[in-house]
Amino acid sequence: MEAEGVSRAEDRAEYPGSKNEGQPDVAQPDFPHGEQSPGPTALWEMLERKFLEYQQLAHGSPAEHQQSLLNLLPLFLKAWENSVGIISFPSLQRLAQDTSNQLAQEIQKALVGKPAEQAREAAWQLLRWKGNVDQDGYLLLKSVFVLTGTNSETLGKVAESGLPALLLQCLYLFFVFPLEKDELFESDVQIQRMFVQMLLNICNESQGLERLLSGNELQSLVIATTCLREHSCCSWKEPTFCVLRAISKAQNLGIIQYLQVMDCIKLSIQNLSKLAESLPTPEVSEAVNLILGFVKDSYPVSSALFLEFENGEGYPLILKVLLRYDGLTQSEVDPHLEELLELLMWLTTCGRSELKVFDSVMYPQLEGFKFHHEASGVTVKNLQAFQVLQNVFHKASSPALCTKVLSAIRTMWSWNARNFFLLEWTLQPISQFVEIVPRKPAPVQKYFFQLLEALVFELHYVPHEILRKVQCLIKESPESPCTLVALQSVLRIASRDLLFTDIFRDSGLLGLLLAQLRKRAKILRKSGNKESMLGVQDTERELTCVMLRTVVMLLRGSVRNAVVLKDHGMVPFIKIFLDDGWYREASLSILEQLSLINAEEYMSIIVGALCSSTQGELQLKLDLLQSLLRILETPKGRAAFRVSSGFNGLLSLLSDLEGSLQEPPLQTWGMVAPSQTLDLVLHTLCALSAALYLDPVNSDFFKKNGLFEKLAEDLCLLGCFGAQEEEEAPLPSRVDTKARPFADLLSMAFTSASPLPRKIQSCLQILSFLDSMVDGTLHLRRDLKGSPRAGKDPVVNAQKEDAGSDPQGNVKRWPDLEERVDEGDAVIMHPGILCIMVRLLPWLYHADHPQLSQEIQCSMASHIQSLVKSEKNRQVMCEAGMLRTLVASCRRALTASPSPLNLGLIRIFEKLASQAIEPDVLRQFLGLGMPPLPSAAVNILHLSFVNRGDSGGSGSQAIAAGTAEGPTGTVLDASPCSAVTQTIRPSGTSQGSATALQTSMSLISMTSPRNLQPQRAALAPSFVEFDMSVEGYGCLFIPTLSTVMGSSTEYLVSGGIGTGAARSFPPPRGLTFSCWFLIGRHSTVTEGHPLRFLSLVRHLARTEQPFVCFSVSLCLDDFSLVVSTEEKEFQPLDVMEPEDDPEPSAGRQLRVRCGQLLACGQWHHLAVVVTKEMKRNCTVSTYLDGQITGSAKMLYIQALPGPFLSMDPSSFVDVYGYIATPRIWKQKSSLIWRLGPTYLFEEAISMDTLEVINKLGPRYCGNFQAVHAQGLDLDVEAMPLVAEERVSFGLHVASSSITSVTDIRNTYSEVDSRLIAKEMNISSRDSTMPVFLLRNCAGHLSGSLRTVGAVAVGHLGIRVFHSIPAASSLDFIGGPAILLGLISLATDDHTMYAAIKVLHSVLTSNVMCDHLMQHIRGYQIMAFLLRKKTSLLNHRIFQLILSIAGTAELGFGSSAVTNVGVFRHILCNFELWMNTADNLELSLFSHLVEILRSPREGPRNAEVAHQAQLIPKLIFLFNEPGLTFSKIPTIIAILGCQLRGHFNIQDLLRIGLFVVYTLKPSSVNEREICVDGGLDSSVPAGSQTSGKTIWLRNQLLEMLFSVISSSQLHLSSETKEEMFLNLGPDWFLLLVQGHVHPSTTVLGLKLLLHFLSSPSLQGRFKDGLSAGSWVEHSSEGVDIVIDNLKSQPPMPDQSPCLLPGFRVLKDFLSHHVHIPEVYLIVSTFFLQTPLTELMDGPKDRLDAMLRWLLQKHHSEEVLRAGLCTEGALLLLEMLKATMNQPSAGSGDDAWEQTFPASVLQFLGLVHSTYPQDPAWRAPEFLQMLAAVTFPLGTHKVGHVTNASSPGAEADRDGIAEHLQAPAKSHPTRKQLREFMQLLLREFLLEASNPKQWLPLEVLLEAFPDSATSQQKRDFQSEILLSTMEIFHTMSGGNVPLLRDSKEPQPNAEAAAAPSLANISHFTQKLVEKLCSGMFSADPRHILLFIIDHIMVVRILGRAPLSARHPFTPTTRPPPLPPPLVRFPELGVFMFCLPF
Repeated sequence: MEAEGVSRAEDRAEYPGSKNEGQPDVAQPDFPHGEQSPGPTALWEMLERKFLEYQQLAHGSPAEHQQSLLNLLPLFLKAWENSVGIISFPSLQRLAQDTSNQLAQEIQKALVGKPAEQAREAAWQLLRWKGNVDQDGYLLLKSVFVLTGTNSETLGKVAESGLPALLLQCLYLFFVFPLEKDELFESDVQIQRMFVQMLLNICNESQGLERLLSGNELQSLVIATTCLREHSCCSWKEPTFCVLRAISKAQNLGIIQYLQVMDCIKLSIQNLSKLAESLPTPEVSEAVNLILGFVKDSYPVSSALFLEFENGEGYPLILKVLLRYDGLTQSEVDPHLEELLELLMWLTTCGRSELKVFDSVMYPQLEGFKFHHEASGVTVKNLQAFQVLQNVFHKASSPALCTKVLSAIRTMWSWNARNFFLLEWTLQPISQFVEIVPRKPAPVQKYFFQLLEALVFELHYVPHEILRKVQCLIKESPESPCTLVALQSVLRIASRDLLFTDIFRDSGLLGLLLAQLRKRAKILRKSGNKESMLGVQDTERELTCVMLRTVVMLLRGSVRNAVVLKDHGMVPFIKIFLDDGWYREASLSILEQLSLINAEEYMSIIVGALCSSTQGELQLKLDLLQSLLRILETPKGRAAFRVSSGFNGLLSLLSDLEGSLQEPPLQTWGMVAPSQTLDLVLHTLCALSAALYLDPVNSDFFKKNGLFEKLAEDLCLLGCFGAQEEEEAPLPSRVDTKARPFADLLSMAFTSASPLPRKIQSCLQILSFLDSMVDGTLHLRRDLKGSPRAGKDPVVNAQKEDAGSDPQGNVKRWPDLEERVDEGDAVIMHPGILCIMVRLLPWLYHADHPQLSQEIQCSMASHIQSLVKSEKNRQVMCEAGMLRTLVASCRRALTASPSPLNLGLIRIFEKLASQAIEPDVLRQFLGLGMPPLPSAAVNILHLSFVNRGDSGGSGSQAIAAGTAEGPTGTVLDASPCSAVTQTIRPSGTSQGSATALQTSMSLISMTSPRNLQPQRAALAPSFVEFDMSVEGYGCLFIPTLSTVMGSSTEYLVSGGIGTGAARSFPPPRGLTFSCWFLIGRHSTVTEGHPLRFLSLVRHLARTEQPFVCFSVSLCLDDFSLVVSTEEKEFQPLDVMEPEDDPEPSAGRQLRVRCGQLLACGQWHHLAVVVTKEMKRNCTVSTYLDGQITGSAKMLYIQALPGPFLSMDPSSFVDVYGYIATPRIWKQKSSLIWRLGPTYLFEEAISMDTLEVINKLGPRYCGNFQAVHAQGLDLDVEAMPLVAEERVSFGLHVASSSITSVTDIRNTYSEVDSRLIAKEMNISSRDSTMPVFLLRNCAGHLSGSLRTVGAVAVGHLGIRVFHSIPAASSLDFIGGPAILLGLISLATDDHTMYAAIKVLHSVLTSNVMCDHLMQHIRGYQIMAFLLRKKTSLLNHRIFQLILSIAGTAELGFGSSAVTNVGVFRHILCNFELWMNTADNLELSLFSHLVEILRSPREGPRNAEVAHQAQLIPKLIFLFNEPGLTFSKIPTIIAILGCQLRGHFNIQDLLRIGLFVVYTLKPSSVNEREICVDGGLDSSVPAGSQTSGKTIWLRNQLLEMLFSVISSSQLHLSSETKEEMFLNLGPDWFLLLVQGHVHPSTTVLGLKLLLHFLSSPSLQGRFKDGLSAGSWVEHSSEGVDIVIDNLKSQPPMPDQSPCLLPGFRVLKDFLSHHVHIPEVYLIVSTFFLQTPLTELMDGPKDRLDAMLRWLLQKHHSEEVLRAGLCTEGALLLLEMLKATMNQPSAGSGDDAWEQTFPASVLQFLGLVHSTYPQDPAWRAPEFLQMLAAVTFPLGTHKVGHVTNASSPGAEADRDGIAEHLQAPAKSHPTRKQLREFMQLLLREFLLEASNPKQWLPLEVLLEAFPDSATSQQKRDFQSEILLSTMEIFHTMSGGNVPLLRDSKEPQPNAEAAAAPSLANISHFTQKLVEKLCSGMFSADPRHILLFIIDHIMVVRILGRAPLSARHPFTPTTRPPPLPPPLVRFPELGVFMFCLPF
């Protein structure tokens, strides 16, 4: 219920004054005193209770019932107020019924039986508020007011009570009968509001409306509003009308019928018609609006009231009322008039049917016009109503009323465009209005023509008839003010569309205007252009101006109209209007439009007017210049400007201003303000800027004719610039304060209250103009309101606004600044202007303001420096010749002492020179203030040429002259060498050194590389840059690559150069494309702009479509290199739809990913090799930087283009090419890339050739016909890489020129000129457009016809740069001689560092400088100079020299030696570094170790070091007095690294020679020298008096051993053998002599045995090798011999002496038996184990060493090759020597006792491990073993020989008796005998027959040379007894022992009994020895042995054969067979028994 009430209240109409604010309070319900007022819920509950009580009183008296109700109402209102309008009362309808009934009764009582006036008073008294007395009526009224605002049910209860009719009756009384005082108090106003709102609420419900219509109250009220206006109550008028409107809007059929029955409308119209003239107009209008409101509201339901209105003369009433407003002024506003016009416009739409009209549209019409025949929207149907409006406009003269009528008409047009045509084709209102509009006021005329314009602008309709009437109006009354308005309207209409230019021409308006203008021009000419003096009215001037502007508009975009004007001969008359400022703008616009058909005529008029104008006509000049600026925006206008001498005219205009800015000004310029002059200068420069902007022809013309210089001269003559500084004039004092920024100075110059002097202010303003002209923005700026540099963006924005607000819209907007900004840097569009600013720099000096002048100069220099910050701008300025301008114009500033200006100019010069500088300019710069070169340096340089033997004198003169040149001071900016300059600030130097320092610093900045290449920094090449961000295209067009002609084709159709036949295509042997390129900026993935390296296009004559047959491109979205041989149509990109672009044919495209190999900002080399194969196949390979990236089999280029399979004999195929993006593929993107040298070869070149091309680098500019391989001498004859005829073209910027199409036609061929002109979109006869031609460098070679080269196509998208950096230009003015001269001038370390830094920069980037240095022996001269200035060398200089050599970047890149000259002559010149103050030799040695140890570059560096004689030079250092102990390890490490990196036997021999040099004579026992204690660092390393020599020798030997045994070296066996043979055996044996130090012996023995591990060498060493080979080989090629060999007399020639190696080695080792390491080394050699594994073994005891060796030795190698016999012999020899040593009595722990035991134990262990090794049975071993075991009683050790040799017995007999004295037996001898018995036992066990008894025979016959006969007998007896014992043991132990002290021990050997043959052979041997007397023991031993074995034999003879065992006894011996038959040896034995 509550929600229903709220929604109801929201939907209900509300009276505007029905708010409840300020309502009087009703009586409040009574609450207990002191209690708080209850809440809303409690109030509603209380009301519910009270209402129940009230209902219980229903049977009471009416008075009590009425009073009870009245008592409820205050509580109800209180609850309603506290509930915020939300009623929560269930009995609301009952309450509403009772309350409304009670109020109806009260009103009925007040009205019944009373006259109208009394009834009105009684009703008002009932309802009004009367304070605290009698509030019943007010309570009822307010309660009913609240109840009517709840819901429809409640409102229905109220309506049932009859209250609505009573309320309407009361409203009639209140309105019709006013009070005496027609005013209401505040409380009365609230009552009125509630009363009216209650009626409005009732009107919103149908039940309430029905109650309102129950009587005639409504009729009375309606009629009262129309006829009793003068007697009505004013305060109740608005409420009454509000209620009536609410009733009207109800749109209830009952109301319509009620009004129709009661004739309310008819009576109201009659009443209003009578009173219309008498009543006030607003009141009549309001009443009419009320009646029309009933009509309008009822029309959607029923048209009855509308018909009643029409029939009741309603339209005349409206016309009468509207004409009452004819006197209304424009400032008066009547809302009733607006409402009446709106109702009238509505009446025009009322009708039964649509109006029927015929289509009468006249054509032509505007685009977008469409006449809709169907009725859509609101259309006009009631012409009678519209005639009211039409008649009002005809009859009215009030501007306000007429304007409102026209506005109403325009509103109807806005409803539906069809309304205009319905009205115009029926009533023709607008056409009629045209005839009467001249009689209307001016505002009406203006609005009418705006209405006419709306037809064009909004309806897009051309009203031809109306315009024709307007034209007649203009023609009939040309002087009337309406004509001016009409022309202005026509002007606006004509500006709407170009169609009107034709319409107004065809209608005759253009001719009419031209006739009028001719007439006025004649008048103006006769008056002498003095209209203002003759009193010409402003209207006529304005009319003339409008005519001119209309003509301008009709000319715009219409060439026919311009022709009409020219045919009328109007040009001379238009020129007349130029002299009047009123007409100048329009006249100039007319001339500008005429320039479309004849630009030259326009330019001649403008330039002529400029030149003929007087000094006072400044405004005329400014206007002419502004017009000129607009025409210069078009290419046609710029061309006409040039042809019409426009440049000379503008410069003459500046020349006429000479002295105009002088202070004080000249007399002729006294009346002209400086600001006016500057404005003229600005516009003149703007015109020049616009003429040059984006126009290559004009720019070329301006530059070629020297107009930049002329412009600079004219500016200097303006008078504001100072005089140029004289050479001898004193320089101003240096400004200590920092110069203000240039932009701040310019801003200050443009302020109104500038503190600057007038002349300086003018200078700054002109500089500001030039500065804006530099970046091409000056023509965007047309005033002097601000500095262009300080507010460039606002200026641009203002220009954009001006261009956008231009009503004519014919000015082409210049490109935005953002489109010309390159990577955030300043854009230089006119570099020649910047050169002018440089020329003006010296003229900025004013003698009366020296400090300010210098500040401005410094600030301007800093600004120029900021402009050349980017690489692109530097290159642009170099191309413009700014360096030459600097040297020529600022010579004095450059030669001045260091000052801010000097430093700034030097910075600029350095920045530019780093990109390109001509040699003569560099010579001039270096010659600024450089003193003559000292004579010493000149002599040094002269000597270098004398030594070189150069015949020409020009080179030396150039070097001498170049050395004497150099600049003054400079500092460096933030460049790669800025860190260098911070370290070379001199503290105090001489003038010459300071000059050299400054020169060096400048050269450092010029020559330091700006780009970092991955390999080495190199000079950037000349290039062509393609920028796709500006125009979207830019390419090199290559015409006539080939012409394939038919059999009958004329030769003239072919272009190209050469004398041969036409070049075939495709090449039969394949092709190769090679180019250098650099990617500056990638395009984005969305742009999809590829980098097109080459596109070959073919076109068949007499066909339309060309085809791309071969292309190489780089897709930047995935960095894929694409090579295609597919035939594709050469067509624009917009035609090549993606869906129509098929996939590439199979075998026609190669796509290779190479993104990882590409880097922005680096030069790369691309090669595409196409190898032709059988049939149509080929192999395509791609290479990037010499590395192959991909290869695939593909189909070769087909023979004919596209789908053609044959060619007409008279036809031909033209082949041409594109590099980069041609115009047809135009596509804007962010791609920027550069192209270096580019070649096309007609063969597939090899990988080796590609490698050479890659090494040549991007600066190579030849055609590969004379190429020097890298690293070879330039004097060697060069070889061609590619055959001449195979080079199709070679393109590089170095071979290029600026030419024209005409010159190409005259020089080459007409065919090429036509092709080039077509591609450049110019005429083939053009001679003005500059054409950049890259000539084909192979054009002069023999072979077929070739292309002329390539031309650059595109202006903004292509840029060419000729790279001539300072490092390259130095080669032409002295080259390295200048750099060496700077070194010679250095007197401190700062200057020395800077001079070497220059050399470093030049050598790093310029390869030719290195060749020149070698040519003049510059590195030797440099070393000489450095030796003279050793004190200046420091670590920084040392690091710099390392950088020159190429080895300084260790760990960060390649450390290979790149400059061999520096490395050889300077770094390896150790005498130079040994005397430095900072011990630089230590750093040098450490660095050499690092570069030689480099895993990647070490071998290469070692090879270079070998060529530099590093090892001999290092060896010579060992004799240097200054060589300390701490340096030796590093030097030896260098030697080791050198040998490992590049092993050379000659180097090894030199080290070996020095090792021999360190050996002491045999008279000196080195064992007595302590090596550790002799290492005194103060003693030279080569001293012969200390242990340091031994230590040095050992270090060298250790190094040699580590090198030879290094796994890194991997020496082959042949190389090792060669090494050994070159050194010779005697070199090794010298190291193991007896007097040599033990440490040396150990190292020498390791070296020797390492070599002898080779079996071949071991055999040759044993047999004997020639001695002295190390001396012989060391003398080869050695010019300087070591010092101690110098004084030796020459050795006589001797025959080779063979040296038995092992024999001598044994003798030498016998002197070193006390060294345990020797045993270990020999034992290792014995075990065939590499000596390199002896590094980590134990060092304390020999037995531990040998045990460790047994654990670590190579058992596999021993099993494979066996033990080394020579090693065993060496061990036995050492054992013998040790055992023969005299006893020192030192105990059992002495080495003489322990070493033999350890060795024997070691031998025993080895034997047990390898018992079957052949070494144990070797005769040499057994002889030596026997010799060691032999009991010799003397210390003298002799050689063991065989006793059976001839003469041996005689020698033994003659030995002296004293040698026979037995010595004390060694403790180890017993162990030795046991070892020998062990061996003998094994020999006998293995011997199956006596033929294998060689070991026993060797033992029996071996004896020392010095042994006596007795010793021999004893020794042999011992051997025989041992053998007998062995036989006994082998027989099982049954035979009695031969030794009394032992018992037989059974063992496993007894099982292996000896055979009878062995026993017989041994018995025979015993008998022999016994008979010869060599058996010194008891003979019974032999007899017993024989008998025992005879018994065994007898026993064996009796045993069965099956059970016999040779020496196994049996219990029953078998019968003895005849022994002599079976055993003949035994018979011999028996025969010998008697003897």
